[in-house]
Amino acid sequence: MEVLISLTAKVAEYTVAPIGRQANHLLSYKGNFKELADRVNELEAERVTTNRSIEHERRNMREIKPNVIKWLEEVNEIIEKANQLQRDPRCAKVGCSVRSFPNLILRHQLSRKATKITQEVVQVLNKGKFDQVGYLNALDSAAFSNSFSTRGGVMFETRELFKEEIVKALEDSNACSIGIYGLGGVGKTYLVKEVAQIAKQHKLFDAVVIANISKTPDIGRIQGEIADQLDLSFGKETITGRAYLLRQRIKAEKTILVILDDMWPSFELEKAGIPLVDKHTTRILDKQNAKQNVEQNVKQNVCKLLITSRNKDVLLEKETQEEFTFRLDLLSEAETWRLFQYMAGEKVNDTRLQNVATQVAQKCAGLPLVIVTVARGLKNKDIYAWKDALRQLESVGHAEMDAIAYSALELSYKWLASDEMKALFLLFASLPDIDIEYLLNVVVGLDIFKDINTVDDARNKLYTIIESLKASCLLSEGNSSGVVQMNNFVRDVAISIARRDHHVFQRERPDELKEWPTKDFLKRCPHIILNGCHIHELPQRLDCPNVKFFFLINENPSLEIPDIFFEGMGSLRVLDLTHLNLSSLPTSFRSLTNLQTLSLDQCTLENMDAIGALKNLEILRLWKSSMIKLPKEIRNLTKIRLLDLSHSGIEVIPPNIISSLSKLEELYMGNTSIKWEDENSAKQNVNASLAELGQLSKLTALELQIREAWILPRDLKLMFEKLQRYKIAIGDVWEWAEIENGTLKTLMLKLGTNIHIEHGIKALIKGVESLYLDEVD
Repeated sequence: MEVLISLTAKVAEYTVAPIGRQANHLLSYKGNFKELADRVNELEAERVTTNRSIEHERRNMREIKPNVIKWLEEVNEIIEKANQLQRDPRCAKVGCSVRSFPNLILRHQLSRKATKITQEVVQVLNKGKFDQVGYLNALDSAAFSNSFSTRGGVMFETRELFKEEIVKALEDSNACSIGIYGLGGVGKTYLVKEVAQIAKQHKLFDAVVIANISKTPDIGRIQGEIADQLDLSFGKETITGRAYLLRQRIKAEKTILVILDDMWPSFELEKAGIPLVDKHTTRILDKQNAKQNVEQNVKQNVCKLLITSRNKDVLLEKETQEEFTFRLDLLSEAETWRLFQYMAGEKVNDTRLQNVATQVAQKCAGLPLVIVTVARGLKNKDIYAWKDALRQLESVGHAEMDAIAYSALELSYKWLASDEMKALFLLFASLPDIDIEYLLNVVVGLDIFKDINTVDDARNKLYTIIESLKASCLLSEGNSSGVVQMNNFVRDVAISIARRDHHVFQRERPDELKEWPTKDFLKRCPHIILNGCHIHELPQRLDCPNVKFFFLINENPSLEIPDIFFEGMGSLRVLDLTHLNLSSLPTSFRSLTNLQTLSLDQCTLENMDAIGALKNLEILRLWKSSMIKLPKEIRNLTKIRLLDLSHSGIEVIPPNIISSLSKLEELYMGNTSIKWEDENSAKQNVNASLAELGQLSKLTALELQIREAWILPRDLKLMFEKLQRYKIAIGDVWEWAEIENGTLKTLMLKLGTNIHIEHGIKALIKGVESLYLDEVD
């Protein structure tokens, strides 16, 4: 009986069930096609979402994962396959009508095909659940080399042999910490950059990272440079917390080369999160585990350090192995002349110049940095400039190589074409790795450029001079967009000139400011720059009648500004106070009647009444500052040309403040939550309306986030027709990060139905470089 039941079930399995499925294809034809259409719609919606995520990732310079690209290809194929079936003209022959009987065979085939494609759509849909669609590609270590590309197309035998020695040391299992030392300007940075490239190309390590240390190391910056190259995102803010994560990330690599360029005694590897290499322990492990590793084909976890410094003792103090510590010597005389000739051009072979050119090249003493700067500086000069350069180089003793380099760089500084270029060169040295747009605010405030009418004109001139300084080798090319970079040795020379000739007072992290300069020095001082150094207490008052630029980045959360601190700074033109808790602005602000640029970035701001006295203020930055309401006193600042409220906590802008700033040229309010009012509202408005922007006849640059589209004015034409640079997000779905790295002209819209500004939107998007449009009805 059991055998009969089992046999009957088997027969049913192979007969009844298939018959039922085939009948279902006939009876559920419409349902199967509707199911297909619904699933295709779901897949198309998922494709839109994924494409938007991809655009966001690409705008943030992230690579797209290969499986995401492959999935999109599958999506496109299956959607096209479904669309072809739905458009199949034979579908019209399978329906019932009075005149004709449906083609049951064709009906069955199409319905079955729809079911099959639906199953494929569902499979593809299920594969499209991605936690992330992009990843940050490990940055090329060469991007972090703040170096001079000194060689051009010239080969140097001594350098090639030296590189071979370093590469051999990297391949030696006994070498754990390798050192390179030599004079400033001898080419250490450029050399380790090339070594890093060789190590990567020949896959000597699983990972190669490089970071610049400098005389005044910024641990946070150094940690960030290494983390970026390892695709590590810090979830912690403290130096200690980041050090732990970085240490663990470095140890996670089977083999890694960490290059630390321009090491100084003050830098602590462990504090930054760079593991110390115990050469004795490593050697023991090598001997004990060598056979096991060969048999199992397993790499050991190896971290090697390659460190450069101007001083051998610094390297030994950092426990580099003396047998793997190498001195980088000067270029030979023949190499010096080849490089000099390459940089200065064929003019050096002119019979009138050849003799003096040869002597000038010899005086460069084989230092690539000196050779490049002197040769490029003299490239288009006449014979008199060449002879004067020779005279100045001859005045330096041959034993003082650093003095020779200093003298040569000072010559390059003196050769700069204008006082504006000289002033900017010294300013860049005083504010290392600073964003160009921030520097623009300082330049405008100090009135460095004469006969400049607009902020944008000043911006154009600033970028032009930066390119000229790069061409003179006084600035590094660098790959950091929007940031000025300078070789450390060049910067040291520039700071020395600024202190000696211009009495600039400067302190940087990790310096501790215990004593202020003498009263006589402060009376002559034009710039006071306190860049993150440790200050326990400020004097009650500083008498600096000639100071024009006061810069303070605070590292002490309890630091307070005395109420009369600025009373002796009547000539002050640029004031930067960063990371301060300013519950009330000092009353001495009222005496700063010549102030043109005020930057209160990342400050906690409450009572700002004193700001109304700054009648000559042209630039006001409150970037990332904590504040709720824009003070009404700002309406008195009628000379304001640039106002930056971006990334601040501001929510309320009282009516008629923005419109009163009639000279405003640039307004930045990205990533803010301002509660704009409807201009047609009958109630008394607490906040400004966007219509006020239309009254700013000189406005040419705007960054703006509008979360509620309905409050847009009906006529946008007047508001936007003069804009030359803008980034605007309309709608509550956009994150500012999606637009921040976009082009100069970017508009992002997400509008609901029945929006009454169709013609205004059309006027707005005219001339847009990048338009991201979503659900505009």
